[in-house]
Amino acid sequence: MLEAVKGYYDGTHIVMEEDVKMDAGQEVIITILDAKKQSAKKADLRRYMGKGPKMFQSDAQEYVKELRDNDRI
Repeated sequence: MLEAVKGYYDGTHIVMEEDVKMDAGQEVIITILDAKKQSAKKADLRRYMGKGPKMFQSDAQEYVKELRDNDRI
């Protein structure tokens, strides 16, 4: 079984936020997340939309054909 489960540390134990059936002695991997990084402001990607030249000014198949034609020296 391989499953990712969110949880938290209550000061004594690690508490899972989902009910997962586990057997006694089952091996687990625990990742400790940096709480300071979680509260960081997320980037507003809408600020970057529509900036710069369009990648496909014509048909995408034509663009790929040019890449293939020019991939050898």
